[in-house]
Amino acid sequence: MKTGLGMEFFVDYSHLLPGHPKCGVKHGHTARVIVELHGDMGPDGMIMDFKEMEDKCWTVLSNVDHKDLNERFERPTSENIANWIFAELRKSLPVDKVQFFEGQGKWCAVEA
Repeated sequence: MKTGLGMEFFVDYSHLLPGHPKCGVKHGHTARVIVELHGDMGPDGMIMDFKEMEDKCWTVLSNVDHKDLNERFERPTSENIANWIFAELRKSLPVDKVQFFEGQGKWCAVEA
């Protein structure tokens, strides 16, 4: 049996996509980010304390929250942002999946 944890975060950012007919003008989003991980439960009955997971996630997410993402990414698409978040989180967490929602009803997912 696999046991998992998940947390939801919200980050605000601005970006533009050069040459895109609609998104070629600087604009902002509130993104919903869901981080999921799986692991073995320790003697305390937890995979990880939620506070520890939250702190590790915010260490990464603070790099995109309230930032102009054109300063971090050549093409700040949802896919590029989600892949970067996933790769950075994997350095400190056993992340299985990151879902990145650009506003409502639009998302991408990166899975291990």
